Amino acid sequence: MKRGLPMFHLISFLLLVSSCMTASKKKDDVQIKDVARERLKQHAMTLKEYARQHKYSTELGILVDMTIASDKKRIFVVDMKTDSVLVSGLCAHGQCGDYMREDVVFSNQPGSNCSCNGHFKIGGKYSGDFGLAYKLYGLDSTNSNAFDRFIVFHYYSCVSDFENSGACRSNGCPMVSPQVFKDASKYVDASKKPVLMWIYK
Repeated sequence: MKRGLPMFHLISFLLLVSSCMTASKKKDDVQIKDVARERLKQHAMTLKEYARQHKYSTELGILVDMTIASDKKRIFVVDMKTDSVLVSGLCAHGQCGDYMREDVVFSNQPGSNCSCNGHFKIGGKYSGDFGLAYKLYGLDSTNSNAFDRFIVFHYYSCVSDFENSGACRSNGCPMVSPQVFKDASKYVDASKKPVLMWIYK
């Protein structure tokens, strides 16, 4: 009995440390989520002002935060009137010549297979190689070749609906799961004015 007592204390101590670490991690996670939420809010406000100045929809926008890892939700359809997220999901980034590349490299160069950053006008819906897709028109010097590069907003089954499942790489397109595309389409199609997508880091 006496020999078992130190082991009991050790186990109790380890459980206490583990519990404290778990509590600390949860606190850190909340702080990270708060930071991410505030960052999203600030970008939504900036996008709304850009849309107002250029006569696009100030009610709906799509934000793609490429600082977020590819196995986490990083595309957000936002209601800019109510400051709320309508749809969120995983989003693939361009392979840039390395299909295992996790870090996002931006390029406006044709043939680079990289993502490009900046503001995009979401154009008409059409049926492409992967099914339904939206044409994207680059509005900045960083994405002016997007249309000629066939950078479009589309879905592909290799992008999961679940976090920590990962997403495959694209040839530069912001590519989402079929379900996220379907959910986003409902809002984009219903918009009275052209909707903007903003891809950034």
